[in-house]
Amino acid sequence: MLLPIGILLYPFGRGAVRVPARLWFRGVARLCNLRISVSGRPVDGKGTLFVGNHVSYLDIPVLGILMNGAFVAKDDVAGWPLFGFCAKVYRTVFVKRDAREALRQRTEITALLRAGTSLILFPEGTSSDGKQVLPFKTALFGVAGDAAADHLPRVQPFSIAYTRYADGRPLDRGLQALYAWYGDMTLLPHLVSVFGLKGAMVEVTFHDPVTAADFADRKGLARHCRDRVAHGVARAHKRRVYRIPREDRALVEYKA
Repeated sequence: MLLPIGILLYPFGRGAVRVPARLWFRGVARLCNLRISVSGRPVDGKGTLFVGNHVSYLDIPVLGILMNGAFVAKDDVAGWPLFGFCAKVYRTVFVKRDAREALRQRTEITALLRAGTSLILFPEGTSSDGKQVLPFKTALFGVAGDAAADHLPRVQPFSIAYTRYADGRPLDRGLQALYAWYGDMTLLPHLVSVFGLKGAMVEVTFHDPVTAADFADRKGLARHCRDRVAHGVARAHKRRVYRIPREDRALVEYKA
């Protein structure tokens, strides 16, 4: 029902499709019985570059509920059945892994940030098992320093961790594969399996924002962001005091 609305609103820009997109994200999270616990908050304002780890296709609805920004994805996502079409409708920014396209893509992304569009980037370039954070690719971090010195976009690292099953069990020792989607896993069987599960707790941590001016180069910025993200993931998985979520618990809970 929401997809046709998104299609009708598509010509009016990213802001117009934001409301149906967020409703769709919340519906997916409820359908998968996810409960989202949030530490910190995304920064206010426009033109922020959010960067974090990537565990699953479920990251998209979880983060889409919490942040007002366009996702940056590899161009092959555009060809995925249904998901690719939805990504296009909801104004995902697609990038190619082609050195010849790097300058043009960086220019386009910089222009979006300058125009006030916040972007959500997964610098690992792929998804992981959720227990580790892969090295960050640094190429797109350059967009954070392309503006004038007094108009540099803020860069906010975030961590996402699928920490425990609905009954309170930690999602480790192989159980993380229930929700993490990585390696050579096939999308449709994994998605069908997720719909049949009882649900999971997802912990999202927003770290302090920085700007490119705080670092010598984009590699330093990327290294700092990865360190913050990895620390947040490790901390979430080390927590061993679990509260079993109630069925009527709010979809999103912010911690003090």
